[in-house]
Amino acid sequence: MKSPVLSGLVVQLGVSLLCCLTLFWWSYEQAYSLGLGALIFIVPNTYFTLYAFRYRGARSSQWIAKSFNWGESGKFALVAVGFALVFRFVDTLNVQLLFAGFCGMVVLQWWIANYLQQRWLDQIQP
Repeated sequence: MKSPVLSGLVVQLGVSLLCCLTLFWWSYEQAYSLGLGALIFIVPNTYFTLYAFRYRGARSSQWIAKSFNWGESGKFALVAVGFALVFRFVDTLNVQLLFAGFCGMVVLQWWIANYLQQRWLDQIQP
């Protein structure tokens, strides 16, 4: 894996897929509602990750800052478009599970970021 951030995205995809398969036993509508909420978070976050971490090194600091700004702007726009598309084109939708999927991925991202930070700190401390 190129970046630990990308491995976090793979974990998010795996967890959301597992939750959707579990919900699929109860209701197809609930499963895809949760999955769409998770995808609305994961796809823009993947865009941000790929866009923001294109440059490395101190000499590229201005490009890194610009990439973070553009990546965050694109991520916000993709989230807004994702919700707009879901509310426009999906007829039967469990809105609570849609937002539960989105918010669950936000919380999972915080946990993954904390885990990766602790792991990184353990590596650099003697």
